[in-house]
Amino acid sequence: MAPRYAVALCVLAGVWGASFLLLRVLVTAGMEPLGVSAARTGIGAATLLPFAWRSRARFPRDRRTIVALAALGFANFAVPWTLFGIGQKQVPSGVGSIANSAQPLWAALFSTLLIKGDALGPRRVVGLLLGFAGVVVLMEGRARDFDREALQGIPVMVLATVCYGGSAVSIRRWLGHVPALPLTFSQLGFAFAYLAPLALLTGAYGNASMGWHEWLSLFLLSAGGSGGAIVIYMWLIQGIGPVRAAVVTYMMPPIGIALGWLFLDEPVGWAMLAGLALIIGGVLIVQSMYPWRGVPAFGREGRRLRRLAESDSEMRA
Repeated sequence: MAPRYAVALCVLAGVWGASFLLLRVLVTAGMEPLGVSAARTGIGAATLLPFAWRSRARFPRDRRTIVALAALGFANFAVPWTLFGIGQKQVPSGVGSIANSAQPLWAALFSTLLIKGDALGPRRVVGLLLGFAGVVVLMEGRARDFDREALQGIPVMVLATVCYGGSAVSIRRWLGHVPALPLTFSQLGFAFAYLAPLALLTGAYGNASMGWHEWLSLFLLSAGGSGGAIVIYMWLIQGIGPVRAAVVTYMMPPIGIALGWLFLDEPVGWAMLAGLALIIGGVLIVQSMYPWRGVPAFGREGRRLRRLAESDSEMRA
């Protein structure tokens, strides 16, 4: 991997890993989850607007695709970002970064149900069970430190990852013809249209105490994590392919935990580390079948075929 791609990958992992810390800062300051979601979708879309304008000819025009994008704006951005905001009001930011790492597990499960040829084999079952065991360990460990209301934040965030996983598979199944930038910008725009009126009507910003730390957090979360980082991700996909770019999923939880410990004095216990290890272990087992289904898992020949499969996948991307 060229150094510029490695640097970009680290920057992306840092920005997205820090998003849980920034979200925690905002909800702790009194901004309601609907308000945070509305702000980050609006500012994120505004950040991508110049790029979208240059690519306006590539935006879909048919009604069926537009309706699908509107639905994804709700399921892939509006709902999960709001759910993560609700969860982060109750649990540390590091826990949120760990819960987010369960997303590929749901994607694998939905892929089995919706995409022909993605069978639920023994290895994938083991990976799914291992990952979900990590969520259980995480919840059991937090139960010792939080009251019942706080503990409910973890299932809320796991539900958000269900939305992420289902949306990702839906995009692969039905919206593969839409380029990445129009796909992202359209979803952000629709999500903002849903969230902004609700945020204003419910007074989502009325109790927010915004100092320069909070304004900086909002800007970094929205323009950085919801705007600029997506541009970096698309550039990485074009440069090194989707398979290698997806490694950012495994880099985010350690960064989220470290930042929460460093800036918010959040405790790091054995349950967090054990849950993180189980979830990432399960994801690695599940993802080891992508994109190399049918390729031997071990041995020199398996490695050679995997390299060929990965190169073919990147060329198609």
